[in-house]
Amino acid sequence: MSTFGAPRPLRRLALALAGLLALVPALAACDLSSITGQKASDCSIYQDEEANDEALPLLLFLLDLSGNSPTTAQQVSQALRPYLDTALAEGGYVKLISSGGAGTELRTDPCFSGDAPYLVDRTNDTREMKDREAGGEALQTEIDHIVQQTSVSASGSATSLLAAINDDVQSLRSTPGVRIGEVTVVVWSDLLGTGQRDDCLNVDDKEASVQVAEALVTRCFSASQISVVDDAKIHFIGMNQGNLTPPQQELARYLRDELCRRLSSDCS
Repeated sequence: MSTFGAPRPLRRLALALAGLLALVPALAACDLSSITGQKASDCSIYQDEEANDEALPLLLFLLDLSGNSPTTAQQVSQALRPYLDTALAEGGYVKLISSGGAGTELRTDPCFSGDAPYLVDRTNDTREMKDREAGGEALQTEIDHIVQQTSVSASGSATSLLAAINDDVQSLRSTPGVRIGEVTVVVWSDLLGTGQRDDCLNVDDKEASVQVAEALVTRCFSASQISVVDDAKIHFIGMNQGNLTPPQQELARYLRDELCRRLSSDCS
């Protein structure tokens, strides 16, 4: 079994990149213009307030970022694209929260505030297909920008994002005019916390074993750092991205399995 202690190279590299990206002005509300100068769009054209008449699914995207490079941004946005396409075709709310680790601010975006449902429904089928494709591309691009503009720390984990799921969902359910049905939580994370001894998902100097994963997750729930999620599907993605070693990938899988066992009855 292998152990690993120092912050992963991804986080160290991303910390330097974050300083460079701080020079890029923040996007305006729902501004889908690209960093390379593409024409701006308005995400509201893919939303349908009339859909509020019925309860619609909620997609809650939680991004625990250990890097913010263009490559990482592309990986994240491509992984989330199928969920966006479903929301545009069938109707749904989308909330996104991005975290770069300890000492950084959580990043949200007006296009993904979760209080206005996405739905592209046109009388002309050809127009509808084209608008759905355009909407998917635009929203994917916006997520790409969010990732690149999220400041990333050398330490951190997914703990705080997982801990806040119930509150995030309840806050949206309490929003006037918002009618949420089924909830799906999509977590982008390698699940390997580092640099914070009090964090229950801190894996510094930990072996890659099932027993270690069980002990870490047991600590999370015993210390109430993470709680059972009420009535939601949970999907963990992104665990094998980046420069993780085979032991790190093993431990990430073990942690996902143990978290799933405790978090929700519908988890993968």
